[in-house]
Amino acid sequence: MAAHPTAFSPLNGVHDERDEQAGRQILRLMSVFVAVGYLAYAVMTAPMLVDSLDVMDTWWTVSAVVLIFGTGVALGPVSWGASVRRIQIAAATAAAGFVVALALWRFGWNGQQIDAVSGIWFSQFPGLAAIAAALAFRAVFAFAYLGIVSAITILISHEIRTPEFNGPLVADIAWSIAFSLIFVSAAVMAIRTAAILDTTRAQAYTATAAAAAANARSAERSRFDALTHDNVMSTLLLASRQGASKELAQNARTALAAVDQAAAGDVRHSVGAFDAIGQIRAAVGLIDPAQHVTVVDGEPEVLYPSGAVSAISTATAEALRNSLRHAGPDAVVEVTITATATSLRADIADNGVGFDPSQVSATRLGIAVSIRGRMAKVCGGTAVIDSSPGSGTLVSVEWSA
Repeated sequence: MAAHPTAFSPLNGVHDERDEQAGRQILRLMSVFVAVGYLAYAVMTAPMLVDSLDVMDTWWTVSAVVLIFGTGVALGPVSWGASVRRIQIAAATAAAGFVVALALWRFGWNGQQIDAVSGIWFSQFPGLAAIAAALAFRAVFAFAYLGIVSAITILISHEIRTPEFNGPLVADIAWSIAFSLIFVSAAVMAIRTAAILDTTRAQAYTATAAAAAANARSAERSRFDALTHDNVMSTLLLASRQGASKELAQNARTALAAVDQAAAGDVRHSVGAFDAIGQIRAAVGLIDPAQHVTVVDGEPEVLYPSGAVSAISTATAEALRNSLRHAGPDAVVEVTITATATSLRADIADNGVGFDPSQVSATRLGIAVSIRGRMAKVCGGTAVIDSSPGSGTLVSVEWSA
């Protein structure tokens, strides 16, 4: 797309309105510039045009004014509110109008000559017509157009002027091309830069969409992994180790509800107190199916953020795992869930050997990442670890509104 300056152009076979913001803006600004240029040259060359009536037929002069100035000035109004395609068609028409006027010149000339060093009036601005061509076509065509029309206008001027006003033909053609080449090159580079910017924007949009899709797939996989780990596996493990119980029935209902919601594509942003307690129970049961959980449920109808419930469940499981590993073989662990209208808290307490939290190594990722770090990522989440050597440990993870 960035291979040529009008890559955003529908005339070149590429057209996507969503990815052409810079291209459209530059194209419209350049169109206005060309239209104002034609209007300015119409005023400046008016005396030369009047003088040319002595050597040119009236029909040609009128036709040339329409073909050159009419199509060129019209490019300005067309550029406002028009599509890229219409603007470029108008620019192509302006460039073609200049060529048609040159092609008809011989038929309108009466054979007389003018005594003026400036030559015929349209020889003053072939570069402006070349800029119009640059708006509509590839850069190579615009440069070729500039060379051809510049050479033709100089040849016409040499023929219509008296010989004493003519300089070296090749030098005059080279000067005309070199002078206009600066402005045509600037126009080409402006349009090319806009095309590159549009291409970069389109690629950025594509990359962003691909990244978003990958993130969505990853989030979906994580959601189903969490569903399997936190609900289904914990329920099956609890059934195999503990058999029929009140806790098993509650875990089973929570797991079935979660499976139904996943099948329906329902991603919940909030979780009721009953399901929140069940999710925490499931996380505890996955670590130790025999662990008793005490529930203080004062507000069964309240809703909690699903992210907070997930964080509390995972942090509770990690705290229980640490107690089972480090509290000692004779330690008793108690897990208490408290659900109120404005908060959800899980307390994991043991009467084990305890430890000094300030002396915990930074490499102990269970406390730093899985408990404190996870709760810190939740808006309204906190994690408190209270322990001392020989006095047991209390870990409290809480979300509050």
